Amino acid sequence: MHIRRALPLLAPLALAACTVPAQIDQAPVPYTALKPLNEVGTSSFSVRVMNGASRIPKEMTGIPCTFGGDGFVSSFTAPAIVTAPNMGARTPAASVKCSFEGRTQTRALQAQNKTLGDITGTVSAGANAGVVGVLVGGAVAAAQTVTRDKTADVWGYPDVTITFD
Repeated sequence: MHIRRALPLLAPLALAACTVPAQIDQAPVPYTALKPLNEVGTSSFSVRVMNGASRIPKEMTGIPCTFGGDGFVSSFTAPAIVTAPNMGARTPAASVKCSFEGRTQTRALQAQNKTLGDITGTVSAGANAGVVGVLVGGAVAAAQTVTRDKTADVWGYPDVTITFD
């Protein structure tokens, strides 16, 4: 009996897990520097916009958005891959703002050291291989963390999903 009651609730969750993200057909969106940034390179992140008005959120396309921080800005339509300046540890906080049907959603972004994130990901991947994987992955990550040239670390922003209800 309990399974029959739970089935209508579980079906939307199962379908949501099968939702395929919209393909990003446009080239990565460049930023415009509004002042000298002294960047050491670039990084990129994705921006996606969802319509959460129904039981199963659906990704929307063609949604106008802006990305900006202290000294840089870009405009684009989501979904998009957005290019951001990499200023090392000086990479400032930024934000993404998208508009849909007269409403606006803004998401604040904190810069992250993506190099350290990639190294940490190595340890997580090793965890899938059991105890030996954790030990080997941890040793490799520790060696990379200590011996890497920190001035070459890539700083950037996390992927963004904005949901309009």
